[in-house]
Amino acid sequence: MGRKTARCGLKTAGNPKKPIISKRIGMPEEMARQRMRPPEDGIQEVDDVAPSFKTEPGPPQIHLEGNRLVLTCLAEGSWPLEFKWILNDTEITTFSPEYKYIIPSLQRSNAGFYQCVVRNRMGALMQKKTEIQVAYMGNFEEMEQRKTVTQGKAAVLNSPVVSCYPRPQVTWFRDGYKIIPSSRM
Repeated sequence: MGRKTARCGLKTAGNPKKPIISKRIGMPEEMARQRMRPPEDGIQEVDDVAPSFKTEPGPPQIHLEGNRLVLTCLAEGSWPLEFKWILNDTEITTFSPEYKYIIPSLQRSNAGFYQCVVRNRMGALMQKKTEIQVAYMGNFEEMEQRKTVTQGKAAVLNSPVVSCYPRPQVTWFRDGYKIIPSSRM
């Protein structure tokens, strides 16, 4: 009552008691999850299944500026499934059968919180947000430092200025050898 059903004809091969169900072309197996009832009179009935996510986003991801980024929305439910992508609460795509969102060359402006929305005729579902951070490093600004100090006294050197994310780790060298931090530094 009120339940939509699809009817699929059955084929048999060699053994007339063992039906073979043909898959629809272009429908990935993970998207084909459906509850099936035993065949009656050679007809297979399929109950519609609302969409659900196979995976959920993890912790924030850091990706290098200029690299390719591929976000995937693995979902299952009755076919056809349609997907839409959202960045920082703004729609960046419309619904389509494509479950991937690809950024060929990641830029700083692509950083933010991404969400996938999946829908079929049974309803729609919004995935939790996943944070994408973009790592980058600009050029060092020319800044020569000359300090003269009395032997045994501290020389304070400033780190070179550079635009970057995340914050860099700075390693100092003297005469080509790494300066090992100690309690005196």
